[in-house]
Amino acid sequence: MCGLGGSERMTYRIGIIGSGAAPTGSNVPPAAIREIAADGFAPELIEPRLRTFPMTPYDRGLTALAYLDCALEAEKAGFDAVFINTVGDYGIDEMKSATGMVVVGAGEATMAMCVNTGRRFSIVTIWPPKLNFIQLERLSSCGMQDRCASIRNVQEDREVEGVEQAAATTASLKDRNESLKRRIVDAINAAVSEDGADTIMLGCTCMAPVGPDVAAQVNVPVFESMRTGYKTAEALLTLGVRHSDAAYPKPNPENLSAVGALVAGQGNMDLGGDCEVCVIPEDES
Repeated sequence: MCGLGGSERMTYRIGIIGSGAAPTGSNVPPAAIREIAADGFAPELIEPRLRTFPMTPYDRGLTALAYLDCALEAEKAGFDAVFINTVGDYGIDEMKSATGMVVVGAGEATMAMCVNTGRRFSIVTIWPPKLNFIQLERLSSCGMQDRCASIRNVQEDREVEGVEQAAATTASLKDRNESLKRRIVDAINAAVSEDGADTIMLGCTCMAPVGPDVAAQVNVPVFESMRTGYKTAEALLTLGVRHSDAAYPKPNPENLSAVGALVAGQGNMDLGGDCEVCVIPEDES
């Protein structure tokens, strides 16, 4: 691991990439992060210049490029860490290779916490099976397939066919809708009793508003991905360590400007990408 000289710093800036909301022009992070940020840490929202949602593997590649651009710009601006505020961890390996900051993804960090507190975990996600490719990629890349008992989907594909249904779901999450929370709790209980899970990972950071409520209603550890991932970033900064350069070799410095040039060449491009399934309204409190 590479030292950061953490003890010499009084305040650490953590860039939050991915708000789960439409662009606001603000640097205010989601409420769940504001509520748990410790003294000495300054989380700030960073909005991507290229906006799209990874509904397909192709779109996922565009999202990774957009998030990598955010990380490169964050390092130039003096941030100490970036937190990828999505279970998909888009661009995480590229960020670790290209930057010297602490880089944490919500998905990777939460899976690691699950296996530190149990033997097998299940992912319980509000979204339907057609989006499971996001979690499956993370399980494969993180080597967690054998530790994951199941992916439990709270909704079916027919329930989320477009933006309107997705917006209704996220509005229900924000309002802590009792019916939706009950469905999440039922999915958790089924993962434990039927799939053999002893630990639960909530499979989308948009579930942050209901995370504490559902955790209080079950008898196994429940890790909400936004809070867990953010706190992991704080922990690494406190310890003064980051990812290994042996695992993530540095690229040719001459190539680092290519990402920004590609993204900036099109200005602030919106490819229909105000996230169709992860919208947390900015007035969440």
